[in-house]
Amino acid sequence: MIDASFLVALFKDNENIDIRHINLFQKYEKSPLKVSRHKKVIKIKIYCDECKEENRYNIPLKLLTRPGGHHVYCCGCGYELGYLGSKTDVEAVVTKHRRQVELLIHEMGLDEYFTNPLVVFELINYIHDMAENKKIYCQCSSQDVAASLSSDKIELTCKKCGATYIVKAGDRKDLEAVKKMGSIIIKSKSCDKLIKY
Repeated sequence: MIDASFLVALFKDNENIDIRHINLFQKYEKSPLKVSRHKKVIKIKIYCDECKEENRYNIPLKLLTRPGGHHVYCCGCGYELGYLGSKTDVEAVVTKHRRQVELLIHEMGLDEYFTNPLVVFELINYIHDMAENKKIYCQCSSQDVAASLSSDKIELTCKKCGATYIVKAGDRKDLEAVKKMGSIIIKSKSCDKLIKY
């Protein structure tokens, strides 16, 4: 009997991986993933939370069923959205991905210092991406910001005026709150003086 299905592992963040079972003969639409078949091509759409864009991929059926699977990246920001392939391939990639994250956290010493090292690790990556995309800045007009870490927070400091912004990093709710923000604006100390009457 021929297996008419494949799996998609969606990398939500470093800790959570959502595995979806896709039947080649049925249309699939459950956010952030849409899959349909058109003759010998599988059309896949995956929404990227990072750049807020839908990515479209056309994969020939014969390539989808071959061993080894496929990594899927966002066309806009380059973020790894997931992996698709057979059950065996997807399970192997998910296991490897989780081990790599755990090893990296251990090598960085995050597991001994932070309240929730996976959340802090994810926040560091997310804040770094925001800074690269110029989405972290101070009211004093500076984008030159330093970050310092403590066990349950990340403190962002404007290098020009010294103003600070605290990013909580204690649990998943803190991470989700930051991901909902379009940008981080540090309230400038110099702006406080201008606003007071």
